[in-house]
Amino acid sequence: MFKRILPLAALPFLLTACGGSDGSGKTSAAQSDLFVKYAQCMRQNGVPEWPDPIDGDKYRFKMGTVDPKSPQFKAAQQKCKELAPPGWDGKPTKQDPAQQAKMLKYAQCIRKNGVPNFPDPQGGQLDPGNIDLDSPQFKAADETCKDLRPAGAGG
Repeated sequence: MFKRILPLAALPFLLTACGGSDGSGKTSAAQSDLFVKYAQCMRQNGVPEWPDPIDGDKYRFKMGTVDPKSPQFKAAQQKCKELAPPGWDGKPTKQDPAQQAKMLKYAQCIRKNGVPNFPDPQGGQLDPGNIDLDSPQFKAADETCKDLRPAGAGG
């Protein structure tokens, strides 16, 4: 099983370019508070292994053993939906064409710089699939492509 770190994202485990950033890649204090409350809610409602956020600049989770297909996960997700950040319901989010284009350029850059199987965005989301976001190859590509990284995603 691949170890995955997921940036400000969508559920289930998607990289999303939704709000929550001022463009610097830093998450606002209010948005960060919402993410912490969501994590607490998930733990209190049947997913005790739901992690706290990591990295002070971007909201990311080290998912470990969380199973998004388990009944416990789905029940907790339903109970915590009011606290879920935009796009975390797994449904495509509305994207403006400029943001979609930036996501596509980021994906192309990641592929060009050592992660050839990194997928194109679909429905306003970047789903890393089975890409190991902790791998040296991804980290190096992400650093190279950081200027193209969608607001609120990765790195």
